[in-house]
Amino acid sequence: MINMFRDIIKKRLEKGPILKKLREEFFKATTQILDPDEFILALRKDLENLNDYALIISPFLNMIAVEKFCNLRETNDVLNKGKKIVIITRKSDPKEVEDPREHKECIEILRKNNIKVIEKSKFHFKAVIIDDSIIYVGSINPLQILTLRYIPADYMLRFVSEALVDEITERFIPEYQEWLR
Repeated sequence: MINMFRDIIKKRLEKGPILKKLREEFFKATTQILDPDEFILALRKDLENLNDYALIISPFLNMIAVEKFCNLRETNDVLNKGKKIVIITRKSDPKEVEDPREHKECIEILRKNNIKVIEKSKFHFKAVIIDDSIIYVGSINPLQILTLRYIPADYMLRFVSEALVDEITERFIPEYQEWLR
């Protein structure tokens, strides 16, 4: 019995490096580091394949970026198919955003386009969650970024992982399920 147990442990230790290598390869295959232009392209593709919803957490809004998002074919297709887009952003208040008037106008444009908008005070987290299975996290404000003159040094990490979505939403977004209602 002891020899059998020793053989099992020996085999497991031999597999350790192989399992580690497989995990690393899987991580590489399901993770992308995206600059602002790459992020927009990846998001559009994810919207094309959306099953139920997209939750976009963008503390700050820019009029041009919001109008561009609302006019994307992918955004319109999602909404026309009765799927949900939810935007979480800061309140239109001088203590919250640089230009409260523009921020409020952006919120109105989103709502006029049948996009649910939730205003929340003082947060800086930026993310996009697609169907509980894809999550983008990073420094890009999804509905503020513009790359007309230069590409900022901001980035988004894109993960395909239901487990990571669960972990992040449970630990850092306690209102997540409420926002999707």
